[in-house]
Amino acid sequence: MLTRRTLLTTAAAGVAALGTGAPAWAAVTPVLTAPTGPHVIGRTDMHLVDRSRADPWLPDRRYRELMVSVWYPARDVRGRPRALYQPPLVAAEYQRQVLGKISPSALNWAGIRTHAHVDAPVLPGRRPLILFSPKHFEIRSYATLLAEELASRRYVVVTTEGTHEALAVEFPYGRLETVKPQSIPAPGDPVDLLDKQKRAVRSRADDLAFVLRSVRSRFDVSAVGAFGMVGGAVAAMRAAARGARIDAIAGMPEVVGPWVTDVAPVPFLQFAEPGNNHRDNPAWREFWPDLTGWKLSLRLTGSTWGSFCDYQALFPSIRAGCPDYDYGNEIGTIAPARSIAAQRAYLTAFFDLHLRGRDNGLLRGPSTEHPDVGFIV
Repeated sequence: MLTRRTLLTTAAAGVAALGTGAPAWAAVTPVLTAPTGPHVIGRTDMHLVDRSRADPWLPDRRYRELMVSVWYPARDVRGRPRALYQPPLVAAEYQRQVLGKISPSALNWAGIRTHAHVDAPVLPGRRPLILFSPKHFEIRSYATLLAEELASRRYVVVTTEGTHEALAVEFPYGRLETVKPQSIPAPGDPVDLLDKQKRAVRSRADDLAFVLRSVRSRFDVSAVGAFGMVGGAVAAMRAAARGARIDAIAGMPEVVGPWVTDVAPVPFLQFAEPGNNHRDNPAWREFWPDLTGWKLSLRLTGSTWGSFCDYQALFPSIRAGCPDYDYGNEIGTIAPARSIAAQRAYLTAFFDLHLRGRDNGLLRGPSTEHPDVGFIV
């Protein structure tokens, strides 16, 4: 946790074959897998300012600014365009930092569209709200596949990110905030690394509690869930332990260690790559007994960390238009379609059970429909 992900250095190197000697490909626009729920969805982006606390990474700034995206079932999407995957400045920064060796004439990253429609009217009704927090250095768009699926099944989903420790955050009027040096651990300094890990969890927990207060007043909320990646779920755990009403939490996937200091007795799902569980990982083995509520650990065979975010749809989409593109082992060996279907099914089943009281039986044991999912007992 809290190290710059290998993608920033390896993905660009992996596409070196697309240099001057490579064939000229038509620009490809990666495609996200469509949600499978019965409802069309909308999305609105919100600029939130918390004036009750200073920015955790820039303490001279006496307020905390966040951007969030709210995904929801829509009443009507006629005349509402599909939302961009990332804001224009974020998309340009991502393509520059991560995919910089692919010519912009070969990759139209900024043109990726979601399946949500901009500011579409909300479908009336009372429903659960779910918060998402990504890995340190990551951005809120990375869980679009899961956010859209949940929204298409009558959940409100709010995706967040940590300003000044996220790769890039675009604010209104063309202002871009990127990673600040204050959030990056000093190389080779384990004390500073642990300090940054703890600060990240604390700041994300405070962010989630603030976002929940800001957003829930705008919707008729019946219950609240949260999911996160590599730090995001334990941040939700801290927020719940310190009074935020969060009724169920999932790690997609989560890691644990000495930076985790707060545990709440709420249902918890760990859905992870092989080895990242309480049977095989000493840190999880020590932490698992502290989870005193309902809990379940699932293993996705053939996966790695990148299998649990949108890379699993977007990277193969790039290769479809740029056959020389090599994304290495960023999404594991599992077929992306099977990975996406399994994650959507089990995350929905988890929140349906604990936020709606609906048990479809999927969480009781192995399923022939999802043979790549193993239950860790």
